[in-house]
Amino acid sequence: MTGSETPPTADFGQRYAEIDVTHWPVASREQLGTKPKRWLTDPQGDRWLMKYTTHNQRPDGTRHRKGDDWSERIANGVAERLGVPAARTDLAVERTGGRPEFGVISKSVLEAPSGDEMQSVEELVHGNELLSIEAAGRERVGYTVEAVREALDGVGVPYGIEDGLTAWDLFVGYLVLDAVVGNTDRHEENWAVIDGAGGRRLAPTFDHASCLGFQLDDEHRTRRLRTRDRGYTPEAWADRARTPFEARAHPVFAARRALDLTDRAARGRWLGRCKDAERLVEPVWMIPEGRMSRPAREFAERMLRQNCRRLLGESR
Repeated sequence: MTGSETPPTADFGQRYAEIDVTHWPVASREQLGTKPKRWLTDPQGDRWLMKYTTHNQRPDGTRHRKGDDWSERIANGVAERLGVPAARTDLAVERTGGRPEFGVISKSVLEAPSGDEMQSVEELVHGNELLSIEAAGRERVGYTVEAVREALDGVGVPYGIEDGLTAWDLFVGYLVLDAVVGNTDRHEENWAVIDGAGGRRLAPTFDHASCLGFQLDDEHRTRRLRTRDRGYTPEAWADRARTPFEARAHPVFAARRALDLTDRAARGRWLGRCKDAERLVEPVWMIPEGRMSRPAREFAERMLRQNCRRLLGESR
């Protein structure tokens, strides 16, 4: 299968679920970030962050709904395939008004294993509290992969990680995930450690919506899908991504730098799992029909494949 031969969803089995959260009680509002979001409580008593889809305005004044729901869910599916510990994420819908509100729910990373009450005394410590950086607009002086590595020295790993990886090894996996999906939002508040009575451990990765051309409308995507101008293709769009790290490197370059700072075993683990692009594109085709258009799927798949090629050092 090539990037132009997109498969039917049936090849990958069941589509992702869409959870109706209409009757879930609101626990609290979330202050971090710029997008509308709030904490909900499911029928089992677990906390989920509901993040509503947002809109962009076209030049003619009309608006289109962005894909920050499906992009988050796809990234979560890619994380599963890479073996990267990630906050559980599901597509969500809320039916309280005249039309449904779409979004994505992300389960609290402070949820401890069954029967463990320790999460009640745990606290999320974001990267900005662990690092010494100067943030001036989009520039973050001192925010480097080396600084993150130093900050994670002595930090434990998330629950369930038993194969000898360190917190830094896993964070390298987070950056590899960013590279694959083209996530441009790994700023210092979009990763964290969990501080509790047992010490500090790296939190599962979370908040990956800023990827895969989620902000474009289908007219724009279609022009790029059909063009013969190699500077205007989905691959060219993928190549223009930038991270919040100092010097605003491409996510692939940030991941490569991090890979250089880990051992051979961890490096082989992450790169080896990037070689199976066929498996990594599966989540693109598992989004329900009404949530993601065909142009959005084709665009996202071509971006993902391009990022894998670049990460593996392959020419197109």
